[in-house]
Amino acid sequence: MKKIIYIPVAAFMLLLAISSCKKDPVIDGGLSIAKVNMSTYDYLKSNSRHLFDTTLLIVDKAGMKDMINGPGTFFVPDDYAIASYLAAKQNDARKIDERKNFTIDTLFKYYSAQMLKDSMGIYFFPLKLSRDELSANGVLYQTSTPNIKLMVSLEENADDYQVDGIISTKPKYIYLTKIRGEKDLVNSNGTTSDPSGNPQKLDIKVLCQTTGIITNNGIIHVLSNQHTWTFKQ
Repeated sequence: MKKIIYIPVAAFMLLLAISSCKKDPVIDGGLSIAKVNMSTYDYLKSNSRHLFDTTLLIVDKAGMKDMINGPGTFFVPDDYAIASYLAAKQNDARKIDERKNFTIDTLFKYYSAQMLKDSMGIYFFPLKLSRDELSANGVLYQTSTPNIKLMVSLEENADDYQVDGIISTKPKYIYLTKIRGEKDLVNSNGTTSDPSGNPQKLDIKVLCQTTGIITNNGIIHVLSNQHTWTFKQ
């Protein structure tokens, strides 16, 4: 059984620079809420080194600073997520020409500001989604990208570490899910399957590694380091 280490958000903020060099996500389980006296953009910029600098490059290039500084919730893909996307795109390119590279400069060369805005905009919701607003079944919410809805849920993890009489209540985590086709079914053995039976249409579910950072204008939830930007697979 996997053991999860829970770190309150306040402590997470202090340890962020240390943990950022590791691929495995640090999960706080939403045990506390940190209020920061900054805008969403300024908070991300203050933690940009090794965490959000590439993310903010895209936000700037897409002209989204005012958007993420408006009322709403930003599920932030960190630099690992962007790097995973660039690596996947490079892998695609090298299937055609093994000499091809795909870097952030390549992205900016071939993607217009509107394309970048649509791609990053799927992570911004123009309403405040705190833990109190969420349920285990999840709800589809409209993102800032037209016609794109993602599901947000608050769920227990069956693999969490418990000790009878000491740790009896499982913490709940926020997940961001891209529904592909119809919402996946949960089978009796805990696995999931697409109602159509097509394994290529399984939903893409992403854990938030820390949650509930409340800025002067909105809420930040940071996605797992293992996420790939735009949900590319």
